[in-house]
Amino acid sequence: MLSRIECDIAPGESDCAKIAEIVQRNILKITDLLVGDLRWYSQNAQLVPGSLKIVSVEYLDMNSFKLLYDFDWNLFSPCLDLNETVTQSEQVNFHIKPGALEFDVIDNQQPSPGDEL
Repeated sequence: MLSRIECDIAPGESDCAKIAEIVQRNILKITDLLVGDLRWYSQNAQLVPGSLKIVSVEYLDMNSFKLLYDFDWNLFSPCLDLNETVTQSEQVNFHIKPGALEFDVIDNQQPSPGDEL
C-alpha cells in the first residue's frame, strides 16, 4: 500500500530533521496507514489518540529514508478484566518524489472469512 504526503520538497534532500518536521506536521494524514489494523491483536484494541510519535528519520540512500515511530494502543475488555496499554515500535521506508513523500506501508488488514476460504 502506498501513501503520500504532498509537500514542498525537492528530490536529493538529505536533511533528516527537516524531513521529520514535514512528516510530523502531516502525521494525522497517515496515522491510519502507519498504525494499521489493530484487530490482529484483539477486536477490542484501539489506538490511543495523539500517541503516534516520530522517534527518528534515518537516511538510507539517495531519496530513500526510514521512519521509526512509536504509538500506544489500548485493550479494554471488562469481561476478561483487561485494561492494558501497549507501546508499539514500528518502522517504514519512504522515498522523496517530486513534491511528495511516498511511504511503503504494508497492508495488514485482517482477512475476511471469504479470503480464508
